[in-house]
Parts: sequence; C-alpha cells; structure tokens
Amino acid sequence: MTPPRSVLVVGAGLAGARCAETLRAEGFDGELVLVGEEPFAPYERPALSKEFLTGERSAEELFLRPNAFWHEQRIELVLGQRVASVDRERRTATTSGGRVIHWDALVLATGARARQLPFEAPAGTHVLRTLADAIALRRELLPGARLAIVGGGFVGAEVASTARKLGVDVTLLEAGSAPFERALGPELGVRLAERYLDHGVDIRTETAAAAFHARPHGRVRAVELADGSVVECDVVLVAVGVAPAHELGAEVEPPIYACGDNAGSRGHWTGAAAEAVGAARRILELDPLPAQPPFFWSDQFGLRLQLVGDTTHADEVELEGSHDSFVARYRARGGKLVAALASNQPAAMGGLRLEVAAAA
Repeated sequence: MTPPRSVLVVGAGLAGARCAETLRAEGFDGELVLVGEEPFAPYERPALSKEFLTGERSAEELFLRPNAFWHEQRIELVLGQRVASVDRERRTATTSGGRVIHWDALVLATGARARQLPFEAPAGTHVLRTLADAIALRRELLPGARLAIVGGGFVGAEVASTARKLGVDVTLLEAGSAPFERALGPELGVRLAERYLDHGVDIRTETAAAAFHARPHGRVRAVELADGSVVECDVVLVAVGVAPAHELGAEVEPPIYACGDNAGSRGHWTGAAAEAVGAARRILELDPLPAQPPFFWSDQFGLRLQLVGDTTHADEVELEGSHDSFVARYRARGGKLVAALASNQPAAMGGLRLEVAAAA
C-alpha cells in the first residue's frame, strides 16, 4: 500500500488530537489537517464536570497542548467548522465553511453527542458534553439554586458532587433502583446512594422524567416524573448518556479509519487515546501495540473511583474495605477476574490493572 501523502482527521477531541500527534511522532511527514466543530483547540473533557464548574481551572488550563504545539508539529487546526460531507470516491471533504480538503487517508474521530429527552426542553435545561455546555451550566450553579439532574450516571453524579460544593440544592433522578447498579452491581449502587444522601443530595430512584414545566416567561420551573409527581427546580441537567456522531457514516475500511466515541470506545479517556494511537499506526502500517483492558476514573463526593476491565461479564463481586476506601473485584463464572474497582486506593490500581490484564 502506498503511504498517504495527506491525512484529514475529523474531530478535534482527545481521539482526533492524539491520532494526529501520533502520526507525527511515528514519522508521518505529509499534510495533516485536524478539523473541529468547536471553536476551541483540543481540550480535556473530564474536567468539565468537576474543576471547570467550580472555577478551579480555566478554559485555557484544559487545553491538551500549548497553542504553539500545533504549529510546531505542522498540524493545521481548522476550528469552528464541521465537515459537512465526504466524497469517498474523490477523497475530498467539504467543511461547513465551504472549504474542500483533499485526503489520502481519512480519520473519523467525530465523538458523540449528548442524548436529549423526547420532549421540549425550556430555557434553563442543559446537557454537558462540550466546553460551551459547561460554560453555560456554570453560570447557573449559584448558591441556593435548585438543580434537578436527570440521569444518575457518571456525569450526573460528578455534577451533583460539584454542585453541592457550590451550595446548590440537588435532586438526582435515577431510573434504576440505585445509581450504577447495572455497571457496578447492587451492593456498590446502594453504597454510593447512601453517600449521595450523606452529602445532601435528594436522590429519587426507579423514576423517570416525563415532561418539563416552564414559567410564563419560558424558563424551566419543574420536572414532572412518570408517576405524576413534580420536582421544583431552577436548573436542569439532562445526563442520560451519549450517542455516537455518525453523520458522516459508520462504515470504515482503509483508507478511512475511526477512533474514539463514534467508534464505540468503552474505555472513556484511556480507551479513546489507545484507539487513536491504533488508528495512526494502522495508517502507517505499523504493528499494533498490545491491547490493554478498558480503564476509567471518576471523582465524586470525596471518592476517587478507578475502574479497570469490563464489569458486564461479571457474575459475582468481592468487596473489601471501608465505605471510603475499598476494592471490588468482579469475577466471571469459574473465578476469572474481569474487572476491578478501587475507591481512594490509587496505589492499589497498578496491581489491579496487571491482575485484570493477566486474567484477560
């Protein structure tokens, strides 16, 4: 296969940025263009629900690289534009600004978009996926405000934790009988629910949002639940997951590659980064690096939760430690270790990652 002379990376999130960086680091010397729909250079998303909302970190402090890096690496950033269409036969892409970009290899790192609820969302209703989303939400999290969070996943829990630090009243709506029950198991779900209650969160389980109620001037005033009850609020965060951004198509085969959330990444930050490196190496026809188990972390209510492996294959959970500091090992039938969760035990995570990798 003839090495590409030009590579276009669509999506300037972590996966797109890491793919472009890796291409240069591995010796690619051709034209390299990175197109991002947002007006910001590549930045960290995990901090959006935490340090950025509290004001501990500015937008500039979230950038993955100094601005000079992209110029030094001869990576052209095209920001504030989306790729509107791709012509696979002619190997061109057209941006929303009308620019036509030619490519020999195309990387789709378009990420994912926050899911919306199937009814009208009045003013004061937010999602949290982008820096712009976080800026808008941060303006609303004022002491004494009433925040309703629809969805008890990691984003919802992290924002709940941050909002409580800011003096915001929080009601968390979770469809299951406990947060993270499906992902981490019922015992861990109950333990986390108790912690949320201890930190002043009004958690409502086995419930779903059915509608939003607005004030006469159009701003949200309440969330109506499926049982007809109403949660009064000033602000709403809808945190019901994401959907891969497949506007440019989901079929990929050389010279088209994919990485990150739009490619089904389940490892979050580390998974997206590993997929990006893998895509770059495939373009350059380099041997793949050894696969690593998915890894994810979350900071919420004084807990640093670190998860390695895939809990969906577990049949039993072994839990040891206190409510603040514990380790959970997830085993399949026959005792095979498929995942491990550590809470406030960063020193243990290195060994747990090795255990899970060895079992795999």
